[in-house]
Amino acid sequence: MGFVPAALSDDHTGLSRWYRIRWTVLYTVLSIFGPADRQTGIDPRAQLRQERARLTVAGHRDAGTEPSAELLRMVESG
Repeated sequence: MGFVPAALSDDHTGLSRWYRIRWTVLYTVLSIFGPADRQTGIDPRAQLRQERARLTVAGHRDAGTEPSAELLRMVESG
């Protein structure tokens, strides 16, 4: 399976249980049956990681907590 940063897989702030289950299943399916590794802009797994990082940072803002530096870097790089 592709690389998922620990900050992304361990931090569930602002994400529902249903979203986390759906995300894990979709990411796994794309890892097995999806396209070969591609450039970051068109890689569906990279897009899923980017979306989850954005939602987690938004959840931190809503909760009034500070997201990790790694999460902020992921959001800024995408």
